[in-house]
Amino acid sequence: MSLKRLSALFLLCLALAAPALALAQGARTYAVLPFKVNSEKMQYLSRGAQSPVSNRLTWLGYFEPAPAEKIARAGSRFPASPADAQSIMGAIGADFLVAGVLDFQEGDKQVNVTLNVYDRLGKSWNKSSRVPLEGLLPALERLSSDVRTEVFKRPGEDAKAAEQKEPRKETSTQAVVPRNADFIVGDTGEAPMGAAGGPVMNPQFRYEGGAETPGRWQSQSLRYASANMVVGDIVGDKKNRVIVASSTTLYAYEFFQNTLKPLGERLLGARFRVLRVSLMDLDRDGQAEIIASGLDDPDGNATPRTYVLRYANGKFEDFVAPQKMYLSVVRTPPTYQPTLLGQAKGSHSPFDENGVSEMIYQNGSFQGVRLLRLPPKSNLFNIAFLPDGTTYKIVMLNEYGYMKVFTSDLDPQYAQDEGYNSSNNYVVIDERLPGMDMGKRDDATAEFYYVPFRMIPVSFDSRGKYELLANKDISVAAQVFKKFRRFSQGEVHSLFWDGVGMSLAWKTRRIKGTVVDLALEDLKNEGKKQLVVCVNTFSGAIGASNEKTVIITYDLDVDK
Repeated sequence: MSLKRLSALFLLCLALAAPALALAQGARTYAVLPFKVNSEKMQYLSRGAQSPVSNRLTWLGYFEPAPAEKIARAGSRFPASPADAQSIMGAIGADFLVAGVLDFQEGDKQVNVTLNVYDRLGKSWNKSSRVPLEGLLPALERLSSDVRTEVFKRPGEDAKAAEQKEPRKETSTQAVVPRNADFIVGDTGEAPMGAAGGPVMNPQFRYEGGAETPGRWQSQSLRYASANMVVGDIVGDKKNRVIVASSTTLYAYEFFQNTLKPLGERLLGARFRVLRVSLMDLDRDGQAEIIASGLDDPDGNATPRTYVLRYANGKFEDFVAPQKMYLSVVRTPPTYQPTLLGQAKGSHSPFDENGVSEMIYQNGSFQGVRLLRLPPKSNLFNIAFLPDGTTYKIVMLNEYGYMKVFTSDLDPQYAQDEGYNSSNNYVVIDERLPGMDMGKRDDATAEFYYVPFRMIPVSFDSRGKYELLANKDISVAAQVFKKFRRFSQGEVHSLFWDGVGMSLAWKTRRIKGTVVDLALEDLKNEGKKQLVVCVNTFSGAIGASNEKTVIITYDLDVDK
């Protein structure tokens, strides 16, 4: 072999070995201290802002956060000078120190966000941003990106910043997409389903998905408009079926030869209105019972009524007598197993003011065992518990469908003014005084409470990081007319708690029609769960009689 070829081979080996050598030298570490906050009411953001900044700065193999127990060595110390920062870095054993300040002004409506970064060589860097309170998280993300670009010199960050000013021109005819072509990754630095890396698409762009997209299946049109849906083993043979509810009737189907095969139906009552359908194995025999909760005689003297049924021999049978209360199934802490919840009607409000009770089925009847500790205006239909490390968040949808987040101690932490999980399942709010309730209500002028459909907490990865699946309502008319509940489009969002608020991890492409309910189950019985979406087709603002039901599934590739 010639000397020239040996030299070329040697240089090639060095080039291939360079990344491995860099990793072998170990990643440089940084420590993000709890933020300094000047507002007593906003002290919870001291650590709340610390977590998303630390997450955004991570560059595996190159820049990684110092262990939490080492950061704890700093205690409540906050650097007053570069020399002080050097002392703190020495105690922690980090190469970089990030110290942030949140300076709230104008009654905590505005905040000056400052990030100060120090290194072992005595150099320092700082940058600030003044934003309204609701813009705090985006500001933290922007400043973290600036640290990655200007301090850590992360490759590609300069190009990414340039793309925000001038969109990149594609040189390939094949677009970069997430693992499922119908999913769009949120611009949060989080890849879908816990994967490392992954493309980031601008969430301001709007997309339409086709019915034949790979990884997406759509059922035939069902002849009615639906109000709810649930998926589970109602037969006891370890195979899932789907229960779809119209406002008055339950329908059972199974996935068969790429279509939904009807298994039976049950009319609950011509004057019954379904609010929520749930599944739970009440007698622990391996077969889930069907719990259909709603209102009896909704246009007259409406009363709660829950039918508890069993599917056997091709038909629905009564498991117990109808219950005169609301029942629903929610995963509750500390085990996060499906739990039966119950609530009665209030004296002059849709739900009992005493709250929501955990229920058990025993000896043919339901009994309350304890009251849940929930935020004001909570009911058994509008809450979800989102695990967060050793504790949890309580996520509630208020009367406007806006998402609110509380700690386990009921301290409010986050609120947004965007509608999620809206439905047309309503309860009339009776505001008449006692003794004045004779005669039929006028629903044209009555106040309605719209019961949202279920939110789904789920963990897609081995880290135990939980996300919340919910549908983003998309309708101009619904923003103007509060009783307009037919949406032309929707998007299923996967949201996660980032320490400050609920951020978008990924979302589906636009779904044409009104999203009615969600499930995360193996509808096709193939050994893998799918995201299951129940949709009412949209035929225009005055075409309610033409609404049909369609079930859509999205494959979740979480094994790679």
